Amino acid sequence: MSLEIQSLGPWLFLACGILGTLLVSVVRPSTKRPAQISALLTLLGTAILAVRGLGSDSLVAMSGTFEISQLTHGFLAAVCGLGILFILGTGHYLTRERIHLSDYYHLLLVLILGASILVASKHLVVTFIALEVMSLAAYTLAGFRRNDSRSNEAAIKYFILGGAMAAVYLLGVSFVFGATGSMQLGAIYEWSKSSSSGHDLFRFGHLMLVLSFLFKVAAAPLHFWKPDVYEGAPTPVTGIMASVITSAAFLTLIRLVHLVDFGASDWVSHGDLMKGVLRVSAAASLIVGSMIMITQKNLKRMLAYSSITHSGYLLLGALGTFSPALEISSMLIYLGGYAVMSTGVFVLLTVSCAQADTGVELIDLTGLMKRAPFLTLLWIVFLLSMAGMPFTVGFFTKYFVFIASLGSNEVGLVILAAICTVVGAYAYLRPIALMTMRDAAPGASDWRPTLGSQMVVVTAAAAVLVLGIAPNPVIHFLKGISLIH
Repeated sequence: MSLEIQSLGPWLFLACGILGTLLVSVVRPSTKRPAQISALLTLLGTAILAVRGLGSDSLVAMSGTFEISQLTHGFLAAVCGLGILFILGTGHYLTRERIHLSDYYHLLLVLILGASILVASKHLVVTFIALEVMSLAAYTLAGFRRNDSRSNEAAIKYFILGGAMAAVYLLGVSFVFGATGSMQLGAIYEWSKSSSSGHDLFRFGHLMLVLSFLFKVAAAPLHFWKPDVYEGAPTPVTGIMASVITSAAFLTLIRLVHLVDFGASDWVSHGDLMKGVLRVSAAASLIVGSMIMITQKNLKRMLAYSSITHSGYLLLGALGTFSPALEISSMLIYLGGYAVMSTGVFVLLTVSCAQADTGVELIDLTGLMKRAPFLTLLWIVFLLSMAGMPFTVGFFTKYFVFIASLGSNEVGLVILAAICTVVGAYAYLRPIALMTMRDAAPGASDWRPTLGSQMVVVTAAAAVLVLGIAPNPVIHFLKGISLIH
């Protein structure tokens, strides 16, 4: 077996697992258990293979189109772990909503495969294909509750707007190819070191690439689709979007931003343009997300604006990558912490939802401490972490992106982010006050989580606290990961 095929083992195993999961769902259409077990085994096996590959040397395979490195192996292992948690923690929701279909499992695997290839892609066309594989699975999952008009609306909006931004991306690719004669990221980076023509055409195409992924991460002012899609999509799908899709899109955004060598004299002004775009989007995301979040009464919409705010913090980390060392560890730390928090919160939401995915208003949390004290404590852990309180992973994630941004002299943005953190804290403390300081409303339902959902939420809460108290081992590991050109 060649070294290249052996290095691609985790992705090949995942692809075979998708076919196997699809096959068992056809052979045994009367039950969903075989597809669920097949998906779990596929994700577990892929994660093990990816972890085993963490110590291998970095290389660019498949004629320079696919990066195999610590970053890509680590990301694949992480998203497989998230997929396992969502499968174990949300099965009760799917059964209750009568959408416990086998299609859910292989669509989830397809989404994870697309996200992992997106992060590993070193070619603009491969990036587009991976983006569409991930996105098409997400569009379908967003409309999985086929008899619900809100879910249908979410899927249609997501599909139409996502398709429009995919066209913007392809137009940007055509301009970049016209200027450079290549679509391989490494070749484009080398071209930028000695180029003498085609700058304007490239700059315009490069800007379109970046804007298309700013839409994908829902950074303001391209955030308008997210609240409606978050509210209408099934709650487990919303959690997958918040963790897996956001992480993949942000890592790809950073790779595309650094498509050229900004240290070369011809590209200094273009580097300033890129920083200006990220700076404006970060400021807008922080302001819009935190200000509108405090006005929301629906939990899923509140979390949608919360994620827009978190996109602003992540863009602070993106600005920190303009240092000479191209330091991405602050973003990796933030993405990891946010993925853990999002997983816990959205699995908790699947427990709280009433039939037809309703009953996720803030008022439904009233008096929860008296009805379900253990679940209340878990809610408090996740909400305090999202607010950035000390001794939680949310505090350290914000700390590192602030430090990275200060390293790029973004003092004004850091001050703005600190102010927005204080404003946003009100939105997270308000549900805690409702849970602990008020009596339950008449007729309030009891929350009865399944064993699987309890295990997932407790695991996520433990990770939030452990990483908040003793983050050094993870920080040390992530600081060793870098982008390669």
